[in-house]
Amino acid sequence: MSMSPYIKMPRQVVRATIVLCVGAAAFGLWLGNQSVPSETDVIKAGAAFFVAETGGDAMECVGVPGTGLVWIAVRCGSEADVRVYLFSRQGTLMVQEGGPEA
Repeated sequence: MSMSPYIKMPRQVVRATIVLCVGAAAFGLWLGNQSVPSETDVIKAGAAFFVAETGGDAMECVGVPGTGLVWIAVRCGSEADVRVYLFSRQGTLMVQEGGPEA
């Protein structure tokens, strides 16, 4: 009598394991495919904030890589009145730096 290299498991356990694995994989794919904005979308959003606040030209804005939690920093305006809009990887505005003093 030779020993089988396979472990005998009830079919219900195997089916439940397969269903859980497929469900976890589908959930992971769904989470991974959440809408993440492109760099262009974020720069355009920062430029839109600048135009709405100052009436300036969107062509005065440039996007630069951020550091830490900041994904992209959008710098707008001239040297005298520069505004910086900081965006997270999800495309949300984190903080605005610069601008006129209150």
